[in-house]
Amino acid sequence: MIDFLTILATIVFVIYAFVGGACFGSFLNVIVWRLPRKKPILLARSHCPKCEKDIAASDNIPIIGWLRLAGRCRNCRESISVKYPLIETVVAVLFAALFLVIVVMHGVTLPQGWLGKHHANWLSEFPRCPLFAFSLHQMTLGYLLLAIALIDEDRMKSPWRIVLFGLLLHFCFDCWKPIVRYIDSPLAQITDFHVPELTFYDACKYSLLGGVVGVIFGGVGKLCKVPHVADNTFEQLVMLGVFMGPIVTVLVSIVSASSLVMQTFGNRILKKKQRVGTGIPLQIFCAWLLLLFTWRWWPVVDLSSFPF
Repeated sequence: MIDFLTILATIVFVIYAFVGGACFGSFLNVIVWRLPRKKPILLARSHCPKCEKDIAASDNIPIIGWLRLAGRCRNCRESISVKYPLIETVVAVLFAALFLVIVVMHGVTLPQGWLGKHHANWLSEFPRCPLFAFSLHQMTLGYLLLAIALIDEDRMKSPWRIVLFGLLLHFCFDCWKPIVRYIDSPLAQITDFHVPELTFYDACKYSLLGGVVGVIFGGVGKLCKVPHVADNTFEQLVMLGVFMGPIVTVLVSIVSASSLVMQTFGNRILKKKQRVGTGIPLQIFCAWLLLLFTWRWWPVVDLSSFPF
């Protein structure tokens, strides 16, 4: 029997996630432009990058404002880059997709050991379900990874404040739901894994181990002089390690490094005079996204006997 209440709630909450993501995407544009240039991000109003006049609130609505003005400033009529609504749309789709896949579909792409621990109707256990906490956890990580990646694409140095803020939020998630530290770990793929045994202390140990692995791989990236700003790659991998753990950090590093190698060889084969491609932070973001939405089909890694 079709549950129309659940269908309606799903549509409403996904729309909420999309709209909320668009608003956060609009703020991300502010962060990417102002933070590396050491400009205030909270007190100053949004303004046109050409004429520097303040943008009216009605013109500053995410996505819609840019479309209403046909991509031009209302005051000087100069074009406004399409990257602004594009970033807003990317974050909106990211938040909506994470909520849909993780909460509504009970983490269908996550390790299979977690699929049998939830009811058929997601609304019946919302918002107490740990998957809701995990979806917020991953929205936070994806948002901060994308922030560093976009700053890197501008060839700017990302300030460590982004990483420190992310680590603070992760600590808050660990205090609220320690399970988020393990629900995304390879331990969750073990069939006899017992959720109630997880503690805040266990979560902190696993986060620390992931951070150490992130430091190691980030240091290798700096030594190899990855494209754009190497420090941005280091910051991303440290934060990824703390949020996701050592195995994910290794897998994401391998995928992003492979992508970088293919990009380099592609430029050589095509004999490009100027290198064409993205920096590795953007590839790390894409690799994290790929892993998150395909996790169920990755090889099982058993860390049950690991001292951590």
